[in-house]
Amino acid sequence: MSDCHAEQLTAAQVDVELRLANHTHNTAEGRGVMTVRVPRSWQYADGLLLQKSSVAYRDAMHCLLRDEQESGRPPEQYLRPYEWRSSNPAVSTEPGVVKVEYPTIFWFDHGGTFLVGPWEVDVQPGQWDLSLVPPTALAGARWNSVMVDLGGLEASSVAPDPSTAGNGSMAWLDPDPPQGPSPLLTVRVAPPWQRAWAAVSSNNAPLLVSNKIGQATWWVVISAVVTVAALRARRRPVHAEATVLEIRSSTVLLQWGVVSAVIILTFLLPQYALLDQPRMILIGILVGWALTVTARPKWSVLLAASLVAAAGALVATWPSLFGLPQNLSFSGTGPVHGFAPLVAMTAALLWLWLTGLALWIWRLACEGGLIRPPTPPFRLRRVGSGLAVVTLLLLGWQWWTQARGWERASWLSDRAVPEYGWLHRSFLNGRLVSYATQIPSWCASWTWVLTGMAIVALLRARDLAFPVPLAYPTRLDRLLLAVFFAVVVAYHQGSFAGSQAAAVLWLVLDIAGVYALLAVGKRWAVLAHHLEGSGDTPRLSEAITEASRSGLIARARRYRELTDELRDMGKGEGAAGRHAAEKERHAMERELSGLHRWRSPTGAAGTARAWLPGQYTIMDVALSWGPHARWWENARRAALLAAAFGLPGTLVILWFSYRAEQAQWMYTAQDSFGAPNMVRLFLTLELASAGAGLVLGGLWRLLPGRRGPARALSLVAVYTLLIVMGTLGDLITDQPLGNVAIATCQMLLVLTLTGLAMDADTFQAERRLWPSRFGLLLWIYQLRGFSAQIAYVLAQLGALIVIAKFFIGPDVRSMKPP
Repeated sequence: MSDCHAEQLTAAQVDVELRLANHTHNTAEGRGVMTVRVPRSWQYADGLLLQKSSVAYRDAMHCLLRDEQESGRPPEQYLRPYEWRSSNPAVSTEPGVVKVEYPTIFWFDHGGTFLVGPWEVDVQPGQWDLSLVPPTALAGARWNSVMVDLGGLEASSVAPDPSTAGNGSMAWLDPDPPQGPSPLLTVRVAPPWQRAWAAVSSNNAPLLVSNKIGQATWWVVISAVVTVAALRARRRPVHAEATVLEIRSSTVLLQWGVVSAVIILTFLLPQYALLDQPRMILIGILVGWALTVTARPKWSVLLAASLVAAAGALVATWPSLFGLPQNLSFSGTGPVHGFAPLVAMTAALLWLWLTGLALWIWRLACEGGLIRPPTPPFRLRRVGSGLAVVTLLLLGWQWWTQARGWERASWLSDRAVPEYGWLHRSFLNGRLVSYATQIPSWCASWTWVLTGMAIVALLRARDLAFPVPLAYPTRLDRLLLAVFFAVVVAYHQGSFAGSQAAAVLWLVLDIAGVYALLAVGKRWAVLAHHLEGSGDTPRLSEAITEASRSGLIARARRYRELTDELRDMGKGEGAAGRHAAEKERHAMERELSGLHRWRSPTGAAGTARAWLPGQYTIMDVALSWGPHARWWENARRAALLAAAFGLPGTLVILWFSYRAEQAQWMYTAQDSFGAPNMVRLFLTLELASAGAGLVLGGLWRLLPGRRGPARALSLVAVYTLLIVMGTLGDLITDQPLGNVAIATCQMLLVLTLTGLAMDADTFQAERRLWPSRFGLLLWIYQLRGFSAQIAYVLAQLGALIVIAKFFIGPDVRSMKPP
């Protein structure tokens, strides 16, 4: 617009409010509201009441919220990319005036100067300046009040002095209008070190490098551990040869460990060196092609991947052939074209990574024995075309989100100026190039799933390699389970003060936590105790074999029957009946004592039979052994149970993370990976539940406790302890605790239910004797004991509901778009 008739706005009244949120936030957040009351006599007042997409509405809003003349400013300043709005301005009428409330949101998550509403924000490492710069048309209006709440931050200087101040809040009542283009007021904030680091970590080279090194170290250590484990799995005693399946699964784990380490280092190296975008994209294309090639695809897939990689690399290497600038992003003014080559290059990069990951998943599943042969081959026509559809869907989502981002950033830009169309195309061009540079990082963030698959495949192969089932996982198996827990199950701590330099520390703590639990179980697990008797008695785990397991279950059932009969004996009987019952009681007690005697492991005649430890019963031993003879079958069964029990909790956490809050959906709808990240969060939570069940079942005989819920509690204790340690880091850096309380309660509930189900499965042969699994559990635990278990589960459900209500939003309210 050329004229906003500012002389008609001298009677307008303006109130400004700005509130900063500092405590329990990853980065400081600002929320402002600018309220303008304009007289109905203003020429454009009626335009404020029209449809929001109308030209008159935009022109009127432009006058109130932007400079009157933008043509003299650089074109890029037409946009407000760092200004977010959870809702459109609210327009209402009052007697003689039209009232406009303009809400804005922004974050101190990057350095430099940017505009948000009437504020000019300048973020520097040691100080933040907040300057209120009135729009041109409102420079002569009456500014009734300006209120600034620093939310716990401290101001190092304020100009002019506020009318009132106290408790971090200050207000200016009827401030004097500025002289010329100077701001109405300026507040200089001295941020604490946590917020200062987080604000500049994204564009500060030293902090960025340390952050990426921390991430790379985590992945490299994981790859090194699984590589060593794969090498050790190939070394077997002289008298035992590794099976074909064991060799294949260890080989594919070894190769994947090397490939994943190289991938992580390769796609992070460009960020170390801060290379330009074309070279980063080119490296991403080459790594995606290498990922596909190392998965040993069919020749047709290899040929297609090579052609796609060549096409994408051609655009990234020689952009001038396609009318693109050397850095792929347009600058200055002029025509913007070449979208088709950029889209093709991005699609090639995305398809290569998706194909490479899919091929490795296929190879890990086939060679690791997770899919039973015969399996159909990975055909280009079927799977490759499906991945092409996924690629198009992801690109479509990216294009849609950036279109919404443009609408947000430019909604009050003057569409009549010649630069508007160029800026629009340039904006989409830059976001598409930026999206292409992020694809390798996003795809590589899924590699933990493949690492978990490879570990599971090797664990299964190693268990099947032994003709006689082992009572415990071997030392190497325990290492693999600990690494699996760290990769799949453990709650991954986020960054602290914008840095992930200490990420590898949590990996070490995750693995150490499992080994600490095993050390406790070595002393307190039921099967870790020795039989009582003369001589050197074996451990209970050594005294139980696959052949004796059926007898163990039968003896446990008989023990349960005898204890039930003893409890009911002698009720309501006379003296003669009590005498007969006493004799029968003595006979039952002798039988009970016999049930707790153990045959000599050597089976030699005349050898004194050992006794179970006095604190344990035959029922404790049976429940500690689990429902299956092989520990791997216990692990597999517990994983399936936990996945089923975890599904409701997964949906609950997903709902809390993406609940119906306008701001949260605003972020998701304008994030290039918003919808895909929702899918990833669902899979992450569900795989964490299933993985926790697998670790619980795999270590079932090594964990302390007599009943399933007690074993589950010990594993959850490790899970929670690591969360508590991460929470201490959050408290030190004054960050939000997020959904950790809900996640802990959900994990406890899932593993408790899994433990109950595993105990019921231990006596699955008796299932036909009971009308339901519930009745079987009543028999296993007795009514009184099972009532305690039910109360325990209900208490967990109650705690989950209370915590869910209490932590309804600190993490989401502090979330910002990536």
